Amino acid sequence: MRFVPVDLEQGDAWLARLAASGFDAGWPAVVASTGVSMYLTKEAVASTLRAAASLAGGSTLVMSFMLPIERAEPAVRPGIEAAARGARANGTPWLSFFEPEEILALAREAGFPGARHVSADALSARYFAGRTDGLRLPSNSEELLVATT
Repeated sequence: MRFVPVDLEQGDAWLARLAASGFDAGWPAVVASTGVSMYLTKEAVASTLRAAASLAGGSTLVMSFMLPIERAEPAVRPGIEAAARGARANGTPWLSFFEPEEILALAREAGFPGARHVSADALSARYFAGRTDGLRLPSNSEELLVATT
């Protein structure tokens, strides 16, 4: 494992940087980008998707994205709003929010024909089923894009 810093917002050629560190783009890969897209402009997200779509066939990208804050369930909205204020106060404002149809369209335009949205509710049903303590992911907050080449 190697740390390869890139600035997606400034258009760093992240695949080239990975290759320079030994990554072989000729093999299928899994790219996980969680907790990142909300800090990028929509243009930087689209650019990142285009680069990831150029990976070898059989590659998969998992990217989390934030739904618009007003879509969050009322019980968790104040916490999400506080996190957004804190991010802004620390100089890392949340810049992008996506509706599922919008992120899917971006992924497909970037070259991911197999893009799909996985909601927080679907993740809770899969991974938190049967819990007796009520723990689950909040509905309509951070969700996943799963895209394959």
